[in-house]
Amino acid sequence: MEPSPARLADLFSSLPEEHQDEILRRLPLRDAVRTSALSRGWRRRWESVPRLALVFPDGTPPGVVDRVLLCHTGRGVSRFAFQVVDDASASHAGHWLLALSRRGVLSIDLRSCPPNRLTPHTLHSSIFSCTRLVSLHLEHFCLPPLPVGFAGFPVLEDLYLREIKLPDDRDGQLQAIIHGSPLLRVLYLEHEQYPQGGCVIQAPNLRSLTLNIPWNDGWRFGELPCLHDACICVDGYDEEDEQDFGELLAQLAQVEELTLQSPFCDKWYTEVKIDMTPFTFYNLKSLELSTLFNNMNQMLVMFCLLKSSPNLERLKVESRDYGDVNWKLLSAQWTNGMCSNLQDVQITGFDDVLPMPFIKLILSKASRLRTLSVEAGCFRTGGDQLIELLACTRASPHSQVMVKDAIESIRFHRDVAYDSSEKQSGNDSPGPC
Repeated sequence: MEPSPARLADLFSSLPEEHQDEILRRLPLRDAVRTSALSRGWRRRWESVPRLALVFPDGTPPGVVDRVLLCHTGRGVSRFAFQVVDDASASHAGHWLLALSRRGVLSIDLRSCPPNRLTPHTLHSSIFSCTRLVSLHLEHFCLPPLPVGFAGFPVLEDLYLREIKLPDDRDGQLQAIIHGSPLLRVLYLEHEQYPQGGCVIQAPNLRSLTLNIPWNDGWRFGELPCLHDACICVDGYDEEDEQDFGELLAQLAQVEELTLQSPFCDKWYTEVKIDMTPFTFYNLKSLELSTLFNNMNQMLVMFCLLKSSPNLERLKVESRDYGDVNWKLLSAQWTNGMCSNLQDVQITGFDDVLPMPFIKLILSKASRLRTLSVEAGCFRTGGDQLIELLACTRASPHSQVMVKDAIESIRFHRDVAYDSSEKQSGNDSPGPC
């Protein structure tokens, strides 16, 4: 004889809450409410179960995603992650976004691998209806035009756009998305199209900015009062543009961490006269540079950055080449107080060439230096260079020279790493800075 519905309800209610939650996670809603006697108690428990995190491995058939979303009708979604690999899955993505927008999804991670990257798949406009998004990561897609009356993403904190194509009004669209996200804290733009009419990046709570973009005079920067760290990788430079890259650096003057890779164009360096600009990186503690050691203009820019950073503690330098420059002239650029707080220096990427003049200068001038690390592969002649390095005059009695097998390269093309703990709501996020 089967137990009555009331008896089943009592048995279910007597279980520990964690066991009830586990049962409800595994059971479709339609089964949970099969009988009216159970529906009231199970519905209450169902509503209290944490949101679903739907992370699908690469190669998941789109039909599987359809069935999962159908089976969990009514359930909120904390995170949805899927890689679109073909036209079939791309055709389903619009239905998924529509369903997710109705479930108050908090995080979306959609990445595409179209056969022809010049014509990526176009996302459904329902992406703009996901107004509870806290994190949005899109890769290799065309964005649809903004819907009329688009009010932005009011609780969005993290925005990652990698190789995204924008519609004809792309300048206004990108700017509208950024400006319509007042809580935005992390902005990552990689390989964006050239802004033609000017795109102003302005965000009152932005703390982390990564730009891996072609540079031209379409990019503009407004107020960024909370910016903590910035990574700027400029892929190219149009010699006809009149944009002074120093304007960007001036907007980054308050950062504590700065990573900078510049284009190969000499014009860029001749126009960045940091020593003649009325700002100083007072807060800068960590500086990472990728530069050409055989280019005097680039070396002068590096020295200007060091002059403008009186509180710098960590310096990492990666060279894309090495050659003869006028080190006597460069040494004359050193001023009192320069690198006075520098404690850690890393030298990497020289392809069996060690920049001894630069290392000697740092060791002989940085009075608070604790460690100077170089890659073992930088030594061209082995023992002779090592002896020369260890014999260098040192301004700091506590400095140590360390030879490492490998030093991590500067990451200009950062992969997005997600925290394993999911944000359950926009209210869980930290407040403004």
